[in-house]
Amino acid sequence: MTEILFVLLYSVIMWLVIEIAVVLFAATGLQKPIARYQVISMLTATGFTTDESSLIIDHPIRRRISAAVILFGYFSLAVMISSIASVLSNDLRTNLLAVVIVVFLAIWLFLKNKVISAYLTNKFEHEMDEEYNLEDWPLKTALSLKENDMVAEVEIREDSKYTNQACEKMILRSDDIQLLFIKRGNIILRKSLLEEKLQLGDRILIFGDQEAIKKKFSGMLVDERA
Repeated sequence: MTEILFVLLYSVIMWLVIEIAVVLFAATGLQKPIARYQVISMLTATGFTTDESSLIIDHPIRRRISAAVILFGYFSLAVMISSIASVLSNDLRTNLLAVVIVVFLAIWLFLKNKVISAYLTNKFEHEMDEEYNLEDWPLKTALSLKENDMVAEVEIREDSKYTNQACEKMILRSDDIQLLFIKRGNIILRKSLLEEKLQLGDRILIFGDQEAIKKKFSGMLVDERA
């Protein structure tokens, strides 16, 4: 019975650690479902290779949080191994686990407070402003993209109707889409982009409304899957 109690108490600790990390990631602007999956992946050392992991790797503050979570995961593994030994020797310290649960629960409830959450969000944003140059920011953060926005790369292919057309013919001024630059081979074009005539093989980096981009450039997006 004591062994079962130990497993339950330790499971509660792991759940609290996950939720605390999720709150911290959410304060940096990461969506909670994505944060929760990535935290579980870090703790278990599995699955942390999805495309969503770049949202953490490319963000300096999120990298710090993830490092702490990963270290806790390895620490937990050591604790579990020693606990198995304790089970064999009947020396389980459930009272200590209960104290740890109370501490983690207090931390979680503290971070969940709206005032504290708002403070952390402002704190992280201020730290990004103070310690990192804008070019080091994740692209989504730097461009202040909303949930319904996206960054995309459009390729001018052989069957494209925009070949030899000025870029302003492809991206109208009324579109909720902005042009960042044109990549032509190893050259990056940034001047007078709307007047630039598009050539076969050009790749145009744009950002804007996700639905508008997908509708207008269906079949032309570089990362689009057939």
